[in-house]
Amino acid sequence: MLPHRVLDRLLHFRSAGAPVVSIYIAVPADPSEVRAAQPALHTLVKPVRELAESDELPHAARESLKADVAKILELVPRTMTLQGKALGVFACSDAGLYEEVTLPRHVRNRVVVDATPYVRPLLAVLDESHRYCVVVVDREHAWVYAYDAGELEDFTKESGRVLRKPDYGGWHGLEEYRVRNKAEEWAHRHFRETAEAVEQVAQRTGAEFVIVGGHEETIPTFLPFLSHQLQAKVAGTFVIDPHTLTEARVREQVQQVVDEYERREEQDLVTRALERVAMRGLGAAGLEWCLAAANAKAVQLLLVHDDQEVPGRTCENCGWLGLEGEECPVCGSVTRKTPDVIDEMAASVVDAGGGVEHVYADTPLSQHLTAALLRFPVAPPASAAPTPR
Repeated sequence: MLPHRVLDRLLHFRSAGAPVVSIYIAVPADPSEVRAAQPALHTLVKPVRELAESDELPHAARESLKADVAKILELVPRTMTLQGKALGVFACSDAGLYEEVTLPRHVRNRVVVDATPYVRPLLAVLDESHRYCVVVVDREHAWVYAYDAGELEDFTKESGRVLRKPDYGGWHGLEEYRVRNKAEEWAHRHFRETAEAVEQVAQRTGAEFVIVGGHEETIPTFLPFLSHQLQAKVAGTFVIDPHTLTEARVREQVQQVVDEYERREEQDLVTRALERVAMRGLGAAGLEWCLAAANAKAVQLLLVHDDQEVPGRTCENCGWLGLEGEECPVCGSVTRKTPDVIDEMAASVVDAGGGVEHVYADTPLSQHLTAALLRFPVAPPASAAPTPR
């Protein structure tokens, strides 16, 4: 997980002189494509190098950018070790900023040069970084894992007793009946012990959700053995043959369940936000309305459609955010351009104690770009889009 001090520094960092370079580079999971990340990194820094060699910035700012580019290009050999992951780099040599963050999943390659670090892709990954307890179980064995930020940690293996079916039926099949009952008894005992192990691992790791894998017929048999509290936390299941599983295969299946769960959660949140808007409750929809709510520190949870960018203005003096206006309407200070006002808004919401959820599911949010669950009502600006019905 990303250390809190790093995120806090990025959210609050402001450069008075040289700009900040923010770069996100994804490394393909396919081993044959990993080397493609190296020329991609050179391509990303090319416009930064060109800006550093132009006359658009003061000398000190240009020198800072040159130092940033040199530092970032030192990462080229390391991309080979990041297969299937991504790297976020934030640099401003003039102000002593340099942070690297390894991300557990793919993000879009991009570079942003601005007065503040570009943190939206980072926040998008973090809002999906729940802790999971994963169990793969059959009637004889179980494997319990912790899954966090794309990393699968093997915690424990449980083995139950095995009772083989005899080759004979005994007197009128009574022996077969007795053996079958004994096998069921041992399987149930194994399921109870496995459920206890899941409970222990979930408590030890602080898991928020549970994922269960195994044979198609075993999963529904095992689920009732989990405590009522854990049953309510089951995010999904997956079918896998425990006898041929590998950690790589488990990780792949778990990530698929996680992605599906996240999309369902996103759809539910969008539905809730737009219902609040339609009922004139504690909700907002549309970029202008959400900006007004963020300026009022009223946003409990900001919902952002995909990773679209919208240019805007921000006031460094009081923190006001808007789509246009060279003069801040709150304090009268001169505002500065920002390449993505949604990024500035996301950072402002987190700084004010709210949350940010990036929505990748197909939802009506695509019509509004942003929506929000509010702490208290904020009236929509007169120019805002009509209330969704």
